[in-house]
Parts: sequence; C-alpha cells; structure tokens
Amino acid sequence: MPSPKAVLGPLLTATLLLGSSHAEARFGKRSSPSSSSGNTSSQDRSRTHPATAIGQEHEAPRGDAPRQRSRPGRSPVSGAVVGPGASAAATSPKLSATSRVERKRDEPVPLLVRLGVQGDVIKEGASMSLFMALEGRRMGLDTRITGMTLEPEAGANPHGKKDRITLLSARVTAALWASSRGRMRVEAGLTSAHAPHVIFVGPSFGASAEACIGRSPLDIEVRLNATPFPHRQVDLSAGMALHLSAFNVRGGWRALYLNDAGHVDGVENEESLVGPYLGVGLTF
Repeated sequence: MPSPKAVLGPLLTATLLLGSSHAEARFGKRSSPSSSSGNTSSQDRSRTHPATAIGQEHEAPRGDAPRQRSRPGRSPVSGAVVGPGASAAATSPKLSATSRVERKRDEPVPLLVRLGVQGDVIKEGASMSLFMALEGRRMGLDTRITGMTLEPEAGANPHGKKDRITLLSARVTAALWASSRGRMRVEAGLTSAHAPHVIFVGPSFGASAEACIGRSPLDIEVRLNATPFPHRQVDLSAGMALHLSAFNVRGGWRALYLNDAGHVDGVENEESLVGPYLGVGLTF
C-alpha cells in the first residue's frame, strides 16, 4: 500500500493546478467558465490578444502543464516538494508567468492603420475631411485634408460664386501614454491653407487623446492643433466613436478658427467655423 505522503503529494499538486486563478478577459470579451481541465489550453489560447509585442514570444499555454509527468510527492517544478510544509515558492513561476501575460495584453498593437471620412456642418457652409493615420506602439504619422465650401460675403461676389478653402496637414505623433485601452499623443508637423488669393504653409503643433469607456465599444476622442504663423489656425474637435470590429462611426463637435494676419490686403480677415461632425472609418 502506498504511503500517505506519496498519495498526499499528487493530490495537492492537482489542487494547485486546478485552483489557479485565470487572468481576466480583455476588454469586450467574456471568459467562458471552464467545464473541465481538458479544455484549459483552448480557452487560454482564445484569450490571448493579438496585441502581444513583436519580438516577444507568447507564453506557453498553461494547459500543457498536465502533460509533464511528475514523481509522486513533487510538483512540476523541479526539486520542489509539495506537502503540508511546502513553500509557496513552488507556485511562483506560474504566478509570474500570469503577470507577464497580463502586461503583454495591455500593450498597444504593433501597427495600427486608420482610414476615414468626416463631414462637418457649419453655419456658413459645409466641409468634408479625409484622414489616414499609421501608428506603432509609440510613434506614428497623421495626414488630413479638409475641403470647405463657404457662402460668399454680401456684396463681395456679385455672381454668387462660393468661396473654397482647402486645408492640408501632415504630422508626426508621439504617444506619451499608449495601451490597448487608449492613447495620449503630442503632434508636430506642417499644415497648409489654400485660400482664394493666397497659400499659407507653416508649422503645426498639437495634442490628441482617446480612451475606452469601461467595457463598452465606445471611445472618447479629443484633438487640438494650432498653427502660429504665417497665418493663424486653430482646430479643436471633441466627440465619441463607436467601434464595430474594424468599422467605426464617430460624431461630435468641431471648432475651426482661421486668420490670414493681413497678408492679403493689410487687413486681418478671419473665419470662425463651428458645428457638429459625423464620420465613418476603418481600423486595421
């Protein structure tokens, strides 16, 4: 008959393996309860998020642990005896591995591509914007084009021809904080304003942020960009985005201020355009 120590060791080992707490599911996902120890491997693989960093190996599925044969009275960790007086260090490798997986799941994806179109409704007319952004874990590139059609000033255009202004921008972005749940960036680059009688090109600086709202598919988005010279331009927008897999819908409020600083006729001509916006896009 086997000794009580030889029987107690394997029972405690199985209890530790089955009783280990699993990492919580990522945002937007629910972890299904484990019905048996045999499907642990498939569940762990399904909870692994594709945001794992490039160049870092995935943790081996914990479901493979039961395949390792251990001698009675010993844990799968070599040389660690499981018993009434066993040290908690025998399970520390499993806990540290879980911590590493949690940290990897919270990292941003290696490369994010965003494409979108946005329409603005303003009192003096309307505008349409296109944008494309590429982002790594920290650095990225944001490009935008906005075409505006404005009603002519009274008496300035007897033929009733509408005024058109085109804004272009290209900025490098750097994330001060980035995770799978949001980003906070600073931006710097160039912007140009194509008006009826002048074209301006100047530096542009700004910041932007977006963050998930709890476990919902909604994000809060805020963006501010400014050009101090040769003309003055301030672009501020704030709103929300609904993410449906790769497709997203966004809406909010946008305020745009333009001032030619008197470069055209010696008189400062300015525009203050404020109104709601609505857009759609894709995220890869």
